[in-house]
Amino acid sequence: MPPPLPGTNTYQLRMPGAVPTVDDDYICTAFKLDPEKEMYITQFKVEGTADRAHHMILSGCAGELTNSATPSWKCASHGTGKVSCSGPTRILYAWAKNADGTRLPPSVGFRIGGPGKSRVKYLIIQVHYANKLAPGVRDYTGLDLEITSQPQRYIAGILLMLALPEIPPHQAVVNSDICCPIDMPVPINIFAARVHAHGLGTVVTSYKYDPETRGTELIVKGNPQWPQAFYPTTREFTMTKGDEILMRCTYSSLGKSTFTYAGLTGSDEMCNVYLMYYTDNTDIGAEFQSCGYLCNAEQNRAYPADSIRPLPSNPILEAYAIHGKMNHQLRTNSSTAASQEMPAIAVEPIVIDNTNNSSQHETSNSGGLLDHDVHHHVEMESTTDVAEPAAVTITQATKEIIRREKVKGISIKSDSQKKDDNYWSFLFFFRRFFS
Repeated sequence: MPPPLPGTNTYQLRMPGAVPTVDDDYICTAFKLDPEKEMYITQFKVEGTADRAHHMILSGCAGELTNSATPSWKCASHGTGKVSCSGPTRILYAWAKNADGTRLPPSVGFRIGGPGKSRVKYLIIQVHYANKLAPGVRDYTGLDLEITSQPQRYIAGILLMLALPEIPPHQAVVNSDICCPIDMPVPINIFAARVHAHGLGTVVTSYKYDPETRGTELIVKGNPQWPQAFYPTTREFTMTKGDEILMRCTYSSLGKSTFTYAGLTGSDEMCNVYLMYYTDNTDIGAEFQSCGYLCNAEQNRAYPADSIRPLPSNPILEAYAIHGKMNHQLRTNSSTAASQEMPAIAVEPIVIDNTNNSSQHETSNSGGLLDHDVHHHVEMESTTDVAEPAAVTITQATKEIIRREKVKGISIKSDSQKKDDNYWSFLFFFRRFFS
């Protein structure tokens, strides 16, 4: 694996011994960034398992958080709950179903902290717990971030597409369609995507749409029952203001006797595609957009017939999404967690302010990037369509990506890092300079 970039450190962000008290509990915790140091996230590693965390979202707050005396609080989906951010918030990363972490392409990073254009003053981790924990058990799910002080040539961002499905019972195919016109000041270059739906989801697709020819080109096709990581798109897509993207989530409600609606619980449904992109322009390039508009008649007709066709069954991935690997850093018992420090991190630990909470499990160290800011916490569109799916093929390259990215598990080993580095380097520079 290539050596880290100059000024690169690995930082641990963890839930501070969270205790979900009800099923489908959403709990958040926050970390204060250095206001004088602009940094760039270049890699996300996950410390968590699907048997504990339904999903996890990392967001940035470009403002101040309301005051609190507790290190975590109850919060809503894609929100901050009773703790509010005085500025806008934007999603930086999302994870579910035992997926691997994500290493960004060379020279690409999510900009955070500092007095400049990042404006992100806090990082917020939100975990959705599908089930409450047993008495006495605490949770330390979280992320390891590889962060560098070296300015990156390309600034990363997220385009979030979301729909509100309404799924009637006893249907083989139900589609929730949404359209998104790009509204960015400069071109964006989409290179990776993550799909998300709950238990009824069978396939999620996204297409670049040309309103003049009414043609489509596949950006991503994913099975939401597989590990929900960011995977390379079919190619790199350069999108400019006014370009359009179509998204479709397909569900099967066979065996259901009641309607299913969009909602926050595991028994509700969701429909999301997260598109990860970079922009050349570090001055005015937008770093987040969310959108979802009902498609017009022409757009609805543009979806290919095979958009509802699920990917071929893969029992390995389906089992891994449920069971995965147990992570050695997860703490499961409050009595041991309170008396043990988290394992030492790679280079330089986070600065933790535990003056108001003696049970914090992280240690303090001067010179770190983040403060776990104890003072800023408190408690925390569809159409029914029944059809016979058309045939679909999966390329050998896609099979290799799936094999490499998913079967190896959450822990990132040095040999797989080397393969990822080589893959991204080749893919990024070939697309950038030769396509």
